[in-house]
Amino acid sequence: MRAVWDIAFNQLRTQFSERETLMFLVVVPVIMSVFLGAAFSGSGPSGQVIDVVRGDPGDELANKYVDMLRAEGKKQVQGQDRYVICDLAKPSEQPEACKLADVQANSGQVAVAKKRLDDGVSAASLNLPANFTADIRAGKNVTLTVDTKGGFSVSQTVQQFAQAVSARLGGAVLAARIVTERAKGDAAFYNNVYNAAESVWAKDPVQIEEQYSTVTGTQAGSGYGQSLPGIGAMFVLMNALTLGEVFIQERKQGTLQRMMVLPLSRAQILAGKLLGQYLVCALAFALMIVVGTVLGVRWGDWPGVVVIVATFTLAVTAMGLAVAAVARTAGQASGARFLLGLILAPLGGAWWTLSIVPAWMRTVGMISPIYWSQDAFTKMIFYGARLPDVLPSVLVLLLFSAVFFAFGIARFRYE
Repeated sequence: MRAVWDIAFNQLRTQFSERETLMFLVVVPVIMSVFLGAAFSGSGPSGQVIDVVRGDPGDELANKYVDMLRAEGKKQVQGQDRYVICDLAKPSEQPEACKLADVQANSGQVAVAKKRLDDGVSAASLNLPANFTADIRAGKNVTLTVDTKGGFSVSQTVQQFAQAVSARLGGAVLAARIVTERAKGDAAFYNNVYNAAESVWAKDPVQIEEQYSTVTGTQAGSGYGQSLPGIGAMFVLMNALTLGEVFIQERKQGTLQRMMVLPLSRAQILAGKLLGQYLVCALAFALMIVVGTVLGVRWGDWPGVVVIVATFTLAVTAMGLAVAAVARTAGQASGARFLLGLILAPLGGAWWTLSIVPAWMRTVGMISPIYWSQDAFTKMIFYGARLPDVLPSVLVLLLFSAVFFAFGIARFRYE
């Protein structure tokens, strides 16, 4: 047994002494995880600034639309206004949070909005077209342009916010126009009907409160709780698959052949190599756990986390042995590593939560070991699951391990 550990630690030292390994297992996964975690954060908006760009400060419905945006934005999220609405057509009348004290009323609104986006002062700008009132009252389609500089979630939530207020305004105008036409009323009649319709909308007859049943209070499969275990699993998988290239290189250099003249069995040599690769991958995954903890990820049940990391690493190490058993050249092994990594990672939910993909894709994703590790991590991080709750994932990962080890050992060549 001592010989097996000696071989394993030698492989561990060899791999971590190479800069390429440190880049591939430490630097790149951390950068990708942080980037994706920030881009797909599910915490929701809180106090974000939205600039409104419009041509005519006296446009009746444009003024009304801005007022409605502001009223809707004042609804509280995490103890703050959901959005701060800043009307660039009237900079001197805006709240202090808009930071428009140095902006003149005759300044180019488009240029000002772009600079504020670039400087990070605003989260988005909403551009209203010319003839806003005339087009809406005439029943024409009015296109609002939303510009954002940030993650996908920012763009999506701002667009939904603007569309909801647009629907409210458009609904009141449509109701007033139809009733006026049917009753053959005049302008005064139209205004009375519009005000009545708007007063109904103002009472929010249908209220939707977004709540998440997660222990974190955020959307499952979002933020660092999604990206860190997912990207970590992807790079651990791809590193485990380097076993094919390692064994082919050692065959060419005669390293395996020289080891076989030592007083060691073939089983000890293979076990030592596999244990070394397992330890490399386990340490890499442990590093992602540490980074996640620093970034505020609440991993949940630690025994469950340890078991999932251990069984996932075992499964991908077995997969690496299977690749080593069938690859004949270093090129084949390298190609298989990248092909399998770039297919099994997105299929398993490493890049994005599988809740956004079709049901058939989630079913196909079950062929990936990453699917089962991500399923377990999602349950533990977002829903407070414990080890007994994720045992199905553990059993599937052990099944992966048994199948790939059996195949790899049966087909492995030492020479």
